[in-house]
Amino acid sequence: MSNLVYLYLIIGLALVSYGANLLVSSTDSISKKYNISGFISSFIFIGIATSSPEILISILSSLEGRSNIAIGNALGSNIANIAFVFALTILLFSSINSEKNKILSKEETGFFSILIVFFLLIYFFLIDGIVTIKESFMLLSVFGISLYIYKKYFYSDGSIVMNQTYISGLRIFSLLTLGLIFLLLGTKIFLDSSINIAKSFGISDYVIGLSITAIGSSLPELASSIESARKKHFDFIIGNILGSNIFNIAIVISIVGILDNNLSEALSIAYINRDIIMMLITMLGFYIIIKNYNQYITKILCLVLLLSFTFYQLDLYGISI
Repeated sequence: MSNLVYLYLIIGLALVSYGANLLVSSTDSISKKYNISGFISSFIFIGIATSSPEILISILSSLEGRSNIAIGNALGSNIANIAFVFALTILLFSSINSEKNKILSKEETGFFSILIVFFLLIYFFLIDGIVTIKESFMLLSVFGISLYIYKKYFYSDGSIVMNQTYISGLRIFSLLTLGLIFLLLGTKIFLDSSINIAKSFGISDYVIGLSITAIGSSLPELASSIESARKKHFDFIIGNILGSNIFNIAIVISIVGILDNNLSEALSIAYINRDIIMMLITMLGFYIIIKNYNQYITKILCLVLLLSFTFYQLDLYGISI
């Protein structure tokens, strides 16, 4: 295999890192200019932007009749976002968690509740190993209803007041768009190189989705979370993770049922149960960490999540320790 593949990996990582820097800076500017909470601005702009690789992978793989990659990518990304991205970020920047008020805001509580709803839905929808077009439209409908309920009962302070002293909106959104372009380009270069390496070893589509593409498409979340931590925006990290995980289920998996609802190969129920249980563990860990006062307990939980993620990845490849 050509050494250029490994060079492309490095180039992809560099582009993702630079794109994340632009994305976080732009989101911070939007939050300040329009007086929107950091959590909401990160949920919308960073969350959607960092889920764009998963959405792109879902569309392309579904059109090619390889939807198992898309489903594996969505589930694997949700696991990686918490057990790898969030846990690693908190470990590297342990002091940032202590700076946040541990009482979850109404906004954070609302969206965490939405994530739980989608977790339950995806378990029942995937119990037969496939996603139908009916189930896809149900996911999209629940997504719309959830946003309405959030707006009505959880949204804090509906008024938006512009801060005229801040930089122009055109410049902010131009940088936001540029950051998204670098994120997508870097992620695509990284994923293409990684998948080529994996295929050379004869790895199945579903495992590639759960591991290579899941970790690769979580690079934007990792880069954005680290950049947010460097700038001491803990609410950005939470908004990024919650936003990305909700979009992965509501949008990414819905695309599979709409574009390729006649799956040639149903997923194994044993695999689905394994991955759903791992998702549940990571969600519980995520909730405890963002509510926890003690930094030592937080570090232990983060280490447990990272170790669980490591053993989970090894299990995907049939490696036992």
